[in-house]
Amino acid sequence: MSGKSVLNSIILLLLLLTTNERALAGIQSQATTGTIEGTLSDQTGAVLPDVNINLKNVETGIVRVLLTDDHGLFRAPLLLVGHYDVSAEGPGFSTFQRKGVELTVGQTVTMNIQLVVAGTAQAVSVTEDVPLIEITRTQVSSTVDDRAVANLPVNGRNFIDFVLLTPGVTRDVRAGDISFAGQRGTMNSLVIDGADNNNTFFGQATGRTGSGRAPFQFSQDAVKEFQVNSNGYSAEFGRAGGAVINVVTKSGTNDLHGTGFWFYRDKSLNANDVINKVAVPPRGRSPYHFNQFGVSAGGPIVKDKGFFFFNYDGQRNTVQNIVFLNLPPVVPLDLPTQSAIQRLSPLAKSWNRTQNQDTFLGKGDWQATSDHRISLRYNHQNYTGGGGEAGGPQNAFEHTGDSLVKTDTLNGSLSSILTSRLFNEFRAQYARDKEPGEANSANPEATIIEGGQTVLTIGRNFFSPRETTIKRGQFADNVSFIAGLHSFKFGGDLNIDRILNFFPGNFSGSYRFNSLADFTSGRPTASGERYVQAFAGDGTTGATTKPNLAEFAGFFQDDWRVNSKLTLNLGVRYDVQGLAQPTTKNPSPQLAAAGIDTSRIAVDKNNFAPRLG
Repeated sequence: MSGKSVLNSIILLLLLLTTNERALAGIQSQATTGTIEGTLSDQTGAVLPDVNINLKNVETGIVRVLLTDDHGLFRAPLLLVGHYDVSAEGPGFSTFQRKGVELTVGQTVTMNIQLVVAGTAQAVSVTEDVPLIEITRTQVSSTVDDRAVANLPVNGRNFIDFVLLTPGVTRDVRAGDISFAGQRGTMNSLVIDGADNNNTFFGQATGRTGSGRAPFQFSQDAVKEFQVNSNGYSAEFGRAGGAVINVVTKSGTNDLHGTGFWFYRDKSLNANDVINKVAVPPRGRSPYHFNQFGVSAGGPIVKDKGFFFFNYDGQRNTVQNIVFLNLPPVVPLDLPTQSAIQRLSPLAKSWNRTQNQDTFLGKGDWQATSDHRISLRYNHQNYTGGGGEAGGPQNAFEHTGDSLVKTDTLNGSLSSILTSRLFNEFRAQYARDKEPGEANSANPEATIIEGGQTVLTIGRNFFSPRETTIKRGQFADNVSFIAGLHSFKFGGDLNIDRILNFFPGNFSGSYRFNSLADFTSGRPTASGERYVQAFAGDGTTGATTKPNLAEFAGFFQDDWRVNSKLTLNLGVRYDVQGLAQPTTKNPSPQLAAAGIDTSRIAVDKNNFAPRLG
């Protein structure tokens, strides 16, 4: 048996395993690719069957060859994003050529080609950049292409901020995420290279980037382009009440290329501001240091066959967190009050917050045969946010700690042309999102108030040290089948998360004193004062929980081209989520009287979502 036959047999086996009723689930068959389709006719409008169509990727030199069907239709799914030279040639007709057709992620480009009888012209070359309208889609989506990603300025180098260029999108002031149509940022879904890139515990992107913690997970220079699906998207997409942001990272091409950058800002380059000048005594320039740098390189391993891409992006940033005793205009002169001021003054010193990060990305693409393409990508993020656990003018340095983020994602895919009408794409991912937070003190938290305003907060903050770590395994398979005027797609996705959450809220104790004098006494006995400390309940795991989950989804989509002017997008999607059950039941009589059983989480099994457009 030939190597190609063996590979086809493996793909067919994967297809059978991943499309039975137990494994059905769905992720995007065009999450990283696009489609070119159209109709071929002669000058009289009669359709032309069995005509050769050649699609050549300009950047990689990879060629897709296909034939028109009995209706004169052709369709080429699973095409890499980029530019294509399209040609058509049939017996008795001149060759048609069109150069540089641009294909973006998730796009379906429709081309209606008309061949001229041979002898009238040897070849018909179309060079004018005629707009190609996506007439077969009903979803509301926008694409941020490689030119925008490469050339538009963005503060902090978080490529997700480019989503703000699309209609109806704003910054969610509640957590710093992206908000679509006024919805919470946690309602969105981020898909990178076809793999789920969401933190299922917090409902944000992996690493919770862009929300006041790590600046980004993937370098701006590693992103080729992305599509924002904000409404009416097909059954392929789900797990979102807001938008699905579909990202494709860069790959190597036949041309060896590279980039480098360095952005530097520092207090030595700034003038001193007025606030520092009028302070008593006057202060020097505030600590400020932003150093951003990176390189990328990509090119061929074997021309027209194998390609590599590598990227590194680093940041070393420092800003000052100014701290002062927030004393009221009139302070009592009694000894306990003055003693408290003397005790707190050494703790009310300003400190520096740092944002130091390194990200690495490596990617390889291999065209194993004319019918099978393999892609493998690894991305690593290592972020240290010095003093990131708490900040503000009334937070002592001992009340904060370092916020750490380490993410690793390994993603592989195999795209296959099984027959001229049957296509398959298999994906697998391993991801780890580790986010510990450290504490600078072992002392109980204490908030000291005087005259109704917070003077200073000291001790360990109530939630540190903490940790949330998610380890994910994901397997997905999608099938595309072309049958005349119908383009069927169905697929499956299994997403398994193993979650460790350590959150010792108030386990170290927390004081509230309404006066400096009461703080000196050490006893929160006045009205409104308190001491709170949490303990692990009987039979519980205390501050450590493991809310593991498994997500399954399945979709079926039919794009029915009724005629040249009407296309129906019909689909249905099913989602189900299994959650780890609690180990202990809350013995509260009130809960029992209300019929609430906290030892069981119900599973919703009726999540069918039909799509029509």
